[in-house]
Amino acid sequence: MSISAAVRPINPRKTRTIGQPTGRTFILGCFLALATTATLAIWNPDPFVEWAYEGIIFLLAGWVALRSNLRIGPSLAAAALLAVWGFGQLAMGATVYRYATLNASLRVTALGATALVASVVFERPPARARLLRWLAWFGFLLSIASVVAYYTSPGKIFWLFTSPYPDVWGPFLSRNNFAQFLELAFPVSLWLGCRTYRARGGTLYIVMSATMLAAGLASASRAGAVLLILEAVLVFALARPPVWRRLIPLFAAGVMALAALAGGEVLIGRLRDSDPFRDRREIFAASLQMIETRPWSGYGLGNFATAYPEFARFDPGAVVEHAHNDWLEWATEGGWPYAAAWMLLAVATLRPALRSIWGIGVPALFIHALVDYPFARLGVAAWLFILAGALESKGRPQ
Repeated sequence: MSISAAVRPINPRKTRTIGQPTGRTFILGCFLALATTATLAIWNPDPFVEWAYEGIIFLLAGWVALRSNLRIGPSLAAAALLAVWGFGQLAMGATVYRYATLNASLRVTALGATALVASVVFERPPARARLLRWLAWFGFLLSIASVVAYYTSPGKIFWLFTSPYPDVWGPFLSRNNFAQFLELAFPVSLWLGCRTYRARGGTLYIVMSATMLAAGLASASRAGAVLLILEAVLVFALARPPVWRRLIPLFAAGVMALAALAGGEVLIGRLRDSDPFRDRREIFAASLQMIETRPWSGYGLGNFATAYPEFARFDPGAVVEHAHNDWLEWATEGGWPYAAAWMLLAVATLRPALRSIWGIGVPALFIHALVDYPFARLGVAAWLFILAGALESKGRPQ
């Protein structure tokens, strides 16, 4: 149910809607191409990459807003609250570095605009089906390419660009970011496989899903591995595909075989680590002290790295740019109310995600954010907001 009445064009006779085939197809194609490019360019630290995404998504959001009847539901309302928060800090001077807060505010606003465009573009079932197929295939192909690149071009991004880190998975500079992207794409593919198991192509989606899960295990992201396995269990439990008693053992055997082939033994070694929260523990403690110092206003969006050195409890030999816990980082930068706004978004998407089954990657990513910072990567966060927008539109009456 939407929480506000539809915003209707002033002159509907002169205003075409996004529902027309030409406009809908154009926006959908641009939208998916933009999100795909953001993921493939996730390794590039140049701020112009994010600025380009922001500029294009603002244009798409404006076009959609002018040519459609907007309906703002709970998820979009929470996203709108997040979008204005940083600008409020700038207006009140509640930031220690205005430039960082401006950049972060534009970024969060762009994510909110992403959800807005998705809620309109994917409102109709055929368009939503195209989104799910695209994400499933993109996740499958990227998972294979990333694992192959990891073993054949160490220290390089897709064999072409030098990486500042040795542990590179395709375009992802971190094993965790790779697993986080798969957390969003994998449930979509597995749901498609379960739903169409007896139909033509259904078995293919099952194979694609097993490949993605194996790639996620091979990445050796501990939280990612746990969440991907839980996602598989949840999808099977909720979808209950035909012959599921025979399908699940075959699926599990295929995943283990593929994971072993891709080097999954690294994950076993990392799971045996006696102190998985090494360094993070001290960063968490410093973050809590930062929140205690400015519980309501925070230090300004985008300013964790600026304010952290005052509270640092150890020297890791490198710059600490993130709290390794998005929830703590949101509270340090925007205060507890800002973190509460993110909680509103997480709660608003939870029920639709579970009911859809294909959207369970959204709450999974919010859980992963307790031990990492997936929302700091536009190539991951953009897909979450796309799915959040699609989930909201799915519950609207046609």
